[in-house]
Amino acid sequence: MAAGHSPQTRVFAHAVLFLLCAFALAPLYWMVTTSLKPLDEALLVPPTILPESASIITYIDIFRETMMARWIMNSLLVATLSASGNVLFGALAGYALVRIRFRGRKVILMLILASFMIPFEATFIANYVLINDLGWYNTYTALIVPWVAGAFAVFMFRQEFLGIPDDLFDSAYVDGSSEARAFWSIGLPLVRAAAVTVFLITFIWSWNALLWPLFVTADAELRVVQLGLVSFQTEGAVFVNMLMAAAVIGILPVGILFFIGQRFVIEGVTQGGIK
Repeated sequence: MAAGHSPQTRVFAHAVLFLLCAFALAPLYWMVTTSLKPLDEALLVPPTILPESASIITYIDIFRETMMARWIMNSLLVATLSASGNVLFGALAGYALVRIRFRGRKVILMLILASFMIPFEATFIANYVLINDLGWYNTYTALIVPWVAGAFAVFMFRQEFLGIPDDLFDSAYVDGSSEARAFWSIGLPLVRAAAVTVFLITFIWSWNALLWPLFVTADAELRVVQLGLVSFQTEGAVFVNMLMAAAVIGILPVGILFFIGQRFVIEGVTQGGIK
């Protein structure tokens, strides 16, 4: 709070913030507490605020009776490779659009930005047909390859490379550095904030994907976490406690990665790109 505000104003502001935080965290609290209840208690109306017989047996049953461990590994594989691909190819494309002078560079940039405005649903059928024609249906390749590069990553890295002075690269060229060496040794380390941001956003998007994995996979062994949650609903019955426990397990990797990555993003932004 700014200096000069009265104690009553600060108390009121903190009370409002507390209520907003409680409102935002209420669904998370309900999800966690429901996952600790037996099924009969989880279905009570009105629901109990605190579990009357809290137990982690639901979490044990999930790994014992379903393929949750396999689904988590699938999601980690798909999300990690997709995010890493976006960082690599986005950095290469962004660097080329800034540092390499070639004819049609502005046109290519405009096409990339235009593709960023096209909604995913508009290209879904075309991508699905292409996957089938290539024989990639029901494979990890179908889950990963279409998403290893994106316009968002290219735009982010281009904006970061625009902020790096040409003198740094010119000095490297004078010392005999090649373009590839200048990219890996000078350019890429200076855009760490953009790299972490692109990795985080792409990882979270890939981890939460449901529609695409649903259409390009058929085997249970290839399911990702979000698709695996559907298995907790059978013939109209929903195992609420198991569904909530699976959801808690599903958000843990993303939550951990977000808090770790957030620190690096703040560090990169506050310290600046050039040291």
